[in-house]
Amino acid sequence: MFTANGKALLGLVVMLLTLGWLLGYAPLVALACALLAAIIAAVVVVSQKPSLEVQRVVNPDRVTAGQDSVAHLRITNAGKRVLRDGVALERFGDGIIPVAIPELAAGESVDSTERLPTDRRGVFQVGPLVINRSDPLGIVRRGEWKASSETLWVHPLLHEVAPFPSGLARDLDGPSSGEAPEGGVAFQNLREYVVGDDRRLIHWRSSARLGKMMVRHNVDTHQPRSLILLDTRPEVYEGDAFEDAIRAAASLATASQRSRFPFQLRTTCGRTYDQGSTHAHLMDELAALQPTAEGSLVDLVQTNTRHRSGGFSVAVLTGNGSADELLKLGRLAAQFDAVTVCRLGVRPGDSLDLPGVVVLNAGTSSEFAKYWNRKVRR
Repeated sequence: MFTANGKALLGLVVMLLTLGWLLGYAPLVALACALLAAIIAAVVVVSQKPSLEVQRVVNPDRVTAGQDSVAHLRITNAGKRVLRDGVALERFGDGIIPVAIPELAAGESVDSTERLPTDRRGVFQVGPLVINRSDPLGIVRRGEWKASSETLWVHPLLHEVAPFPSGLARDLDGPSSGEAPEGGVAFQNLREYVVGDDRRLIHWRSSARLGKMMVRHNVDTHQPRSLILLDTRPEVYEGDAFEDAIRAAASLATASQRSRFPFQLRTTCGRTYDQGSTHAHLMDELAALQPTAEGSLVDLVQTNTRHRSGGFSVAVLTGNGSADELLKLGRLAAQFDAVTVCRLGVRPGDSLDLPGVVVLNAGTSSEFAKYWNRKVRR
């Protein structure tokens, strides 16, 4: 509560009182009492809370790293006294953003627009607003929290990458046993007609027997499927390599979503996402994903090889793991149609060959995108 000036003034009061009492010099005691009265007055002034109303809107509340987002603040003096000008502090994650507040008469409002830092991925709490109040002499300062906080999601940066080129799975039973989308030429079952269905698909014999319109439900049974395995252990990444791995995973998943291809994204920490997740939900989850020491890449690979029998392409996203661990990934070649191991944040010349596996060594996510597209278009 007391500022550096206030603490110094308190020390001076104690010193003057002591000297005045020891020396029997009344003027020193009188001066000390006067300074003590000023301190008490400052405490009284600061303890009187101003009546402020604060409204906040974050727009937009979901952005890709580097895009603009602002916090719109409306601060209203709801009290009967004039509010002195000052600087409030807007909390943003672990940091603060200064907000200048001019002098406000009773009932007066001021609008403030503050640009939020969106240069790094994450989920950030915007607010509350901390209003610091001080007396005219700067003896006492007090912070008061105003308004609830809002949430800003900063999604990972996306690169334009081609979707997985292979992993063509034939699902003859349609979506009841797999993930085949509607719209192909393979018959899966009969269902009741809904508005918008192609009338050429009406099955007249079944419609006459059941007394209601029935249509053939056809599916696409020949489609690319992909599996993305993301290593989230902090020990395999240096510098910003983990952020590059997140961008690579987000880019591959987005490419599959845009093409409406089935995919699964699994992490060593146990998170799983697939094409059933909306793009916004997937990006929210990846924005919040942090490095964790839980799990291992070898265990993740072994778990997924036990449950796959071909028909999938797989991409492993990792960093500078041990050579022994990476060599164990060679067993993936026999289990999947195509296997790519992407090493993010590796040093130049730190290459590794895995039999039957395509290895991409990239220093950054931009390099990853370039190497990936070059590999896919061959």
